[in-house]
Amino acid sequence: MRKKLLIIACVFCALTASAQRASSSSSSFFSTEKVDGGVTFGIRAGVNMANISGSDSDGSSYSFGNRTSFHIGVTADIPIMQSLYVQTGLFFQNKGYKFEETDNYSDYYDDYYNKTTETAKPMYLEIPVLASYRYNVSDAIQLQINFGPYFGYGIGGKMKEETSLYGEKESKEYDYFGDADETCGFKRFNCGLQVGAGLTFSDHYYLGFNYQFGLSNINDSDDFDSIKDRNWMISLGYNF
Repeated sequence: MRKKLLIIACVFCALTASAQRASSSSSSFFSTEKVDGGVTFGIRAGVNMANISGSDSDGSSYSFGNRTSFHIGVTADIPIMQSLYVQTGLFFQNKGYKFEETDNYSDYYDDYYNKTTETAKPMYLEIPVLASYRYNVSDAIQLQINFGPYFGYGIGGKMKEETSLYGEKESKEYDYFGDADETCGFKRFNCGLQVGAGLTFSDHYYLGFNYQFGLSNINDSDDFDSIKDRNWMISLGYNF
């Protein structure tokens, strides 16, 4: 995770260093001057690369595989000063994980192959509350670096379990949220920290990268002591 964040930071620093010099009103790395406009709104959509990780009381840790999904939402940028905004909004997030396990057994009679695949597709409504640093790289490009908490609530989703044994295939489906005796046993409430960076072109077009690391334990079953989610986001957007 640290290596990926470092790569993203280096890319944006390189863009900043190679861009032309900004105008005198925005040449400072941190401007406390008042913003002329008010709250602005935007739309965002993009790709998620989500997974979950768990740990037991004995110190064992587990990480489930990434699942590619999507997000879509609206943002509101509230200006505090030219270099500092509060960014919030409402997002529909499709997260989850994909886990595959393969066993090969041999006995006196034959060999057989056993494979289990779990694909989880939970859906959340999320509200980020981010401190957003802004820097005008040039007249046409603005850099933003965002950091802060997000709060989510699970509104639905399924986990599909597929097994293959002796050539026989079986498929089961469970609700992702709810009582562990009847469902996968994940809690609906989720919160964590989000960090990322983005570029706005010509005041309207947006490209951003974000990473979410869950802080709340979403586990509601006896299989793990703690489970937290992780999510990479690549977003395209338009600011009105």
